[in-house]
Amino acid sequence: MPTEIKESIKVIAIFDSGESGLKPVRFKWRGRVYPVKEVTYKWHSNLGEARLIHFSVSDGATLFEITYNKSTLGWVIEQVEV
Repeated sequence: MPTEIKESIKVIAIFDSGESGLKPVRFKWRGRVYPVKEVTYKWHSNLGEARLIHFSVSDGATLFEITYNKSTLGWVIEQVEV
């Protein structure tokens, strides 16, 4: 069952060919670095005027939903599913 988190995180990502080429490589959450071994799904949404890009990613053991806000250029970990 997913656990909602909603915390800011730091992400290393590849920005290639605009929005469609955005790919997270690893992220730091609560002092630990998680490698992104697989992007299982990607989708877009809006929060007011802000365009959000959501990623469902796995480190090989855990599934995370992380979001990139194109307006603030910030990343958030939305939820975790072990």
